[in-house]
Amino acid sequence: MTEDSRSGALRKLLDEGWAYHDQESERLARELEAAAANVDSDFLVPFLHLSTHTIGEHLGDWARALRLGKRVLDGRTPTFETAKGWGRLQVAAVLAGDPIEAADLELSYLKAAGGDLGAALLDMRFMLIGALVSSKRLAEAARLYGGTVALIEQIHSPDFLDRTIAAVSNNLGWELYEMTSRSPEMDILMRLCADTSLKFWLKCGNWINEERALYFRAIVSNVVGEPESALADADKALAVIDSQGQRPLDAALLHLARASALAALGDGSGKSRAIADADAAASKLTAPDLQAQFASERAKVLAAA
Repeated sequence: MTEDSRSGALRKLLDEGWAYHDQESERLARELEAAAANVDSDFLVPFLHLSTHTIGEHLGDWARALRLGKRVLDGRTPTFETAKGWGRLQVAAVLAGDPIEAADLELSYLKAAGGDLGAALLDMRFMLIGALVSSKRLAEAARLYGGTVALIEQIHSPDFLDRTIAAVSNNLGWELYEMTSRSPEMDILMRLCADTSLKFWLKCGNWINEERALYFRAIVSNVVGEPESALADADKALAVIDSQGQRPLDAALLHLARASALAALGDGSGKSRAIADADAAASKLTAPDLQAQFASERAKVLAAA
């Protein structure tokens, strides 16, 4: 196989692997292990992203993810462009229980980051929190999250971290929201996740990211007893949808969030109108799974009200 054909095969694997990485994780893990010898500098970071996510987060085998990553990095020196690969493997080493390897990989990333040491450190911490969330290690993720967010203003995070911060905040926030019970401290952290996610999606995302982040903050406000804030965010999100396009499920869920807020405010007629608006929006849904999602959320709102 020529060098060009090997590169083409690896590019195809990395592009297509994300489509089945969660359902056929073991298959993809073996394919990535077989392709490890063909990873050049151009594919280093995306290869380690997919391999650590698949093998570590989905298969739960961080030692295996670390072994594969070390094979790929063996004999290489990190550059500014490839340093994030060492950062991703640092996360695998931490979760594999190898602190010395983790420290060595961290130093490699920091040395290659040049003068942007703070951003590199922040990047590794958010990658670690994201991996903990995906691994359902929420107590550990929560323990790190607040302190890491506090560093953002001190470090003045660069634009390339915006999407990572937004996504990790969103994912942790949703996991906290879906817990059967939360302490007051967890509620505060959940609100921080919602605020941070919205702030950074507004910097790096599109209008769908914006309205989804506003919806999440609205439902968080409802559960922490701030219905006025919930109503304001739901209205903002509906305005975004109205100005941009059609999102019938999102619109229906936002009307349900409004119904919950109005019920908490003692506005029974407003709640009934919001439920009717939700039903009208949901009538445009044709996919059974989306119809079922709406029906489930509608039932929860009615039961709570």
